[in-house]
Amino acid sequence: MRIGCFAGGRFVKKIIIYFILGGAWLLGARAYASVTDIIKHDERKEIHSIDATVFAFTYQLMRKTEKIFQPMIAAPQETMQSLCGFPVPYARQVIYDYAVFHDDKLAQDVMIFSRALSLHGTQIIGPLTKQILQHLRAHRDLMERVHRLDLSADVVQALLMDETFKVDLLLSKVGAEITAAVFDTFHTGDTGKLDNLPDEIKIGLQKRCVSVSSFEDFRDQ
Repeated sequence: MRIGCFAGGRFVKKIIIYFILGGAWLLGARAYASVTDIIKHDERKEIHSIDATVFAFTYQLMRKTEKIFQPMIAAPQETMQSLCGFPVPYARQVIYDYAVFHDDKLAQDVMIFSRALSLHGTQIIGPLTKQILQHLRAHRDLMERVHRLDLSADVVQALLMDETFKVDLLLSKVGAEITAAVFDTFHTGDTGKLDNLPDEIKIGLQKRCVSVSSFEDFRDQ
């Protein structure tokens, strides 16, 4: 009888050990799952914040660029003569052409900015960024058509107003989401990018200060 009790005791002891080990495994698995969930949640939050911040940065770049180019498009001859110190043939075409180039450069800057915000240096294009980049691309394509057709300043201003309205409409739809998710601060270098835009555009146009008899000659250089 004692032997049976002893055997039964060992059996119960094994059950208790298995229960303890099994419980520890379950707790460990649950803890691991919780940590994983937290990491995934933080990653989603980070991606959303990067997305919102890149949107805000791109919007500011586009609006500031627009304000710089507006008076240039309205008075191209005066603008280029002031920058170059002499009359520039096809000044309007030069400005239109540079606007296309500048939009391409802005798109590159936005991607660099996105990677800089990411913890792992990866390029993140969220839904907000995708939408604002579509508008940047539309603006770039518009300026390319304007350049090709050599449209007058009045026509261009009207077309650009329409594009601006579309971007502002997008902002009105996602503004609350942007405000809630955007990072509190930009890097100093990135705010500097906004501050340096006027000089950057002027220097870019000055590099195109060539006194030539035709715009085709200028494009071939």
